Amino acid sequence: MRNQEENSATLVFPAVGQAAAEYIGAATLRAERIVCASSVPCDNVGGQFGDIRHLPSIYHDDFEHAFLALAKEQSIARLFCPVSTVYAFMRQFLSVQHLDIQLIGFSPVRQQIELHRQLMSRTIKLLALVELCAAGASSLSLLEVAGVIKQASLIYGESNDDKLAAMMGVLATASSGDVVEIGSLMGRSAFVLLYLARRYSVGSLLTIDPWSPVECIQRESPSALQTVADEWDYEVLSEGFAVNLAPFGSGDHAHIRAPSSTAFELYARRDVIRSSRGDPVDYLGSISVIHIDGNHDYDSVKKDCALWLGKMLPCSWLILDDYIWTHGNGPYRTGNELLQEHADRIECAFVCGKALFVKFSF
Repeated sequence: MRNQEENSATLVFPAVGQAAAEYIGAATLRAERIVCASSVPCDNVGGQFGDIRHLPSIYHDDFEHAFLALAKEQSIARLFCPVSTVYAFMRQFLSVQHLDIQLIGFSPVRQQIELHRQLMSRTIKLLALVELCAAGASSLSLLEVAGVIKQASLIYGESNDDKLAAMMGVLATASSGDVVEIGSLMGRSAFVLLYLARRYSVGSLLTIDPWSPVECIQRESPSALQTVADEWDYEVLSEGFAVNLAPFGSGDHAHIRAPSSTAFELYARRDVIRSSRGDPVDYLGSISVIHIDGNHDYDSVKKDCALWLGKMLPCSWLILDDYIWTHGNGPYRTGNELLQEHADRIECAFVCGKALFVKFSF
């Protein structure tokens, strides 16, 4: 059998578990012909992708005959094994049988080891950035930074490692006060801010996102970016955010699903703002750290800053996302105006991960 045969197929064996389901789903999208086989029933894969062929256990005497027959019948050219023991067995089996079948990827165990090594290699570099941004105030260990980066990577978002590392640094120097985020998408940066606010005992987190197509459209950006708003299911965004933050939920985080201006009115009036569990969250009414990542049109960014920055405490931090941005210059223009207007009260300012970080001295 040849890998390049037009009618060749990939065998997923054993077709059990989430890894198998994810591979089958991705292969289906790229029009790769898939054959599923298993030695035990697996409803979650079979129910999604149709019939699963039966193969005897790899320890059964009939396995060799059954596998060779299936491989010939279905023109199997590739094999995906999501179970480490089966992967190890099949690697040797294919070699002994001199079969021209490609075993895809690494053993699941080896893959996890390699992924962990890559994570730690990234984190060693990021730890230096964390400590630089913290000016010696960070107490985060290498393993702690790795844990935050790994967990954040599981949440969809556009905040990159450098930006998150800079957040880890600046929160170490933040004074006590509220932590506010405008624009949360599905919660990547919100998770990091929540973790850090607790880790450094800064204060409660308030996140704001209307998840609304009207508020989402970037009218000053190219039309190609504006149409992206049509691809979102905004109820899924809201639910996804809740799911991603649910394991970390407590009485120190609340979300307001409304435009930034509406949320500011509630915050400024000191209205009761409740957590996802219904408990009132204790906000001071003064901001220690604010992450502005809402609509990037100039007027929207400028309005967010005009509303919220008046509530900021001495030694507070502004994180203005996408100060460097391919699709427009709203954050850049606003950031430059702030740097000029408040030059006498800015202790430090730098750009990292495309975001502008500004520390106000008073």
